[in-house]
Amino acid sequence: MAKVLITEQLHPAGPELLRAQGHQVVFFEDLGGKTLEETLVDADAVLVRISELRGELLKDAKHLKVISKHGVGVDNIDLDYCRGAGIAVTIAPNGNSLSVAEHALTMMLALSKKLIPITNAYWAIGFSAKNTMEGAEFTGKTVGIIGLGRIGRHLARMVTHAFGARVIAYDPYLTQAPEEVELTGDLDRIFRESDFVSLHAGLTPETRHMADRRRLAMMKPGAVLINCARGGLVDEAALVEALEAGRLGGAGLDVTEPEPARPDHPLFRMPNVILTPHFAPDTIEAAVRVSTMAAQNIIDVLSGKRPEGQIV
Repeated sequence: MAKVLITEQLHPAGPELLRAQGHQVVFFEDLGGKTLEETLVDADAVLVRISELRGELLKDAKHLKVISKHGVGVDNIDLDYCRGAGIAVTIAPNGNSLSVAEHALTMMLALSKKLIPITNAYWAIGFSAKNTMEGAEFTGKTVGIIGLGRIGRHLARMVTHAFGARVIAYDPYLTQAPEEVELTGDLDRIFRESDFVSLHAGLTPETRHMADRRRLAMMKPGAVLINCARGGLVDEAALVEALEAGRLGGAGLDVTEPEPARPDHPLFRMPNVILTPHFAPDTIEAAVRVSTMAAQNIIDVLSGKRPEGQIV
């Protein structure tokens, strides 16, 4: 029997699966004042959502064999330390990718139709609000996707099949793309040609602030930026400038840098911005899938198997 530490609450499907395999499941919040470092000392496995697991925190976790990420983003895990210490790191690929793709598409549609400002205007001035603004059709627009992994491919399929959109995509790790997607090696082209730019890349030193002042200035007048990946991909100060100047039509952000966004962040007061609290993956269906995948990854590693989602 292994001791599995779960750092945050998650759908019970995963913990139930671990218990069914005979493992001891311990939730950090139930340990009554212990620090995370203290609870890691005798843990064999950790199932983590957003807690920071850096080398300094892991140095006394001598029994630790696997860190299983609830999701796919691993910027909160010290991968270099884990490699050196022989700790496996796994992710739950495809568990919430459909949910995130749907969220990105929903933001595009809501911004096109100006659903939030027209709702607010209707409440404020009544039925005459319909004469104060116009929405736009989404069908046939150009959608630029940066990062053509599982989420990006789901999104490409949705917008091409349902809306006849033209999709251009940038992903330096790919040489081929689905038939409906035009793959380009020119990142700037995505910003120049797209009516909607949707970010689905991981956060690395190379991708940090990829949506910077220079690239935002390239975007078409009225174009929309969507970020359901990592807040650090966008230079938020430059984005605020572009929105305040009226150069962009809007932005849909499920992530910010840092998280949570401070209450006085100017993005909160902009009528053409949709800001959600890292909510894109949080659907009932995804919660079950990701919780189960993350638990199964621990079971596999502890039994000597290499799961599909193992990255270290």
